[in-house]
Amino acid sequence: MKLRKIALKKTFGAGFGAGFLAGMVVIAAVAAAVQDLPAEPFARGKALLLQGKFAEAKASFEQALAQDTKSLDILYYRGVSRLRLDDTAGAQADFSATLAQKPDYALGRAGLAQVWIKQANYAEAEKEIAAALAVDDRCAEAYFQRGVVRGYLKDTDGAIAAFTKSLEIDALHAYAHYYLGLAYNQVRRKDLTIVHLEKFLALASLAPEADQVRNLLTMLKR
Repeated sequence: MKLRKIALKKTFGAGFGAGFLAGMVVIAAVAAAVQDLPAEPFARGKALLLQGKFAEAKASFEQALAQDTKSLDILYYRGVSRLRLDDTAGAQADFSATLAQKPDYALGRAGLAQVWIKQANYAEAEKEIAAALAVDDRCAEAYFQRGVVRGYLKDTDGAIAAFTKSLEIDALHAYAHYYLGLAYNQVRRKDLTIVHLEKFLALASLAPEADQVRNLLTMLKR
């Protein structure tokens, strides 16, 4: 059962790593399940982000920004890539810049929540999540980040509820499937663990966690 213990520790234990959680954002199934990357810089950046190629993703987002300097979504995703590269100040600057342009931009608040999560300040993260949902109660990323916070606080039921809500809004949120599957594994719901981890692989077959997930699925299906 060693693999199972590793997976659970990585989910909500001290070994999980705030940097890993903080950058996991809503990324739809943008051609990342195949080797060929999209030609369009923004779509390519999201695909690279999902594959764990953060420096390349950041470069693609910067190329996209050069073509569309006013896009809040591109600026947000560059912030995400910066956070994954441990450039917390740069990420915070990008997220704050989106809010300076549009104070009710929910993803900007969700981005700041990721910064607070990385710093293990879950109370401040929850404030940003609440602010995001106050302006957009259909923000899947805000619910996802709430699941992350609940997981760190050892509230597995709360995490499951938040990840489930995220997926009700965006069924293509790959990492909501991933963490929901691992949360279900914690409460020994093997059937639902398998369902969500298989959906994660369908959306993110090239993700850094993909091999671990395949190994876990093999063990669960024995």
